[in-house]
This record gives sequence, structure tokens and C-alpha cells, in this order.
Amino acid sequence: MARRFTHMGPTGAGQTTKLCNQVIVGCAMAVLAEATRLASNAGIDAVRLPEALAGGFADSIPLQLFVPRMAQGIHSPPLGHIATMLKDLDTVVDVAHDTSTPVPMAALAAQLFRLAKAARGADADALEIYKLSEKRK
Repeated sequence: MARRFTHMGPTGAGQTTKLCNQVIVGCAMAVLAEATRLASNAGIDAVRLPEALAGGFADSIPLQLFVPRMAQGIHSPPLGHIATMLKDLDTVVDVAHDTSTPVPMAALAAQLFRLAKAARGADADALEIYKLSEKRK
């Protein structure tokens, strides 16, 4: 189930910790889709971004994993579904409301995933968020 356990507090703290994870992952997907599209539209081989940025502040597991899949259109098997990411980000927004916590980035990511759900379907790979910014042919 897990390699390690970290006690985060009373009952419910684990769920909130998971939501914090989803804030980071959901926002990372949205930002990496944006960077990948910028590279692609500027004529850069976006697949090589992880190699070029390795070791710098932008380097991360999501950069190394998500960008090549986005740039090459690899969505099978899905790394996660749009509906799941949207559910989690909507829950983040609800918890943020209940705790008077501003979460503008997570709220924006939720709206982007809502657009992706409308455009690609609830069961589509969450990385298809990249396709929202495709140029029409």
C-alpha cells in the first residue's frame, strides 16, 4: 500500500494530505501542458524538454514523465482520468472554502480540467489537458 507512513494528525488529516498532493499534481499537469504547447508552437522539440531542463529548478518527476507523453500523444494506458483529477480538485476547492484558504491555482486547474472533461470526456487521460490548446487546422 505504501512504502512509508507519515502521521499527519487527527482523523481526516490523511485525506487533506492527499488533496495537497492533488493540488501539486493537477497544477503541474496544467503548467506542463502550457510549457509543452509553447515549446511545440515555437518549433522546439518538446519531447526533449525534460532532457534540457534536467537538474534545474524545473526538473521533477512530472516533467520527466508527463511532457514526453503529452508531446507524443501517448495516453494509453492513462496515468489517471480527467474525472478523478477534477473530483479531487473540486474537493480541494470545497475544503479551501470551508477553511477560508485561498487556492487560486487549484481553482484554475479545476476549471481547465472541467474544460478538458467537456472536450475529451471524463474517462480520458488527464494528460489530455494538453490538447485544449491545440491549434485548429
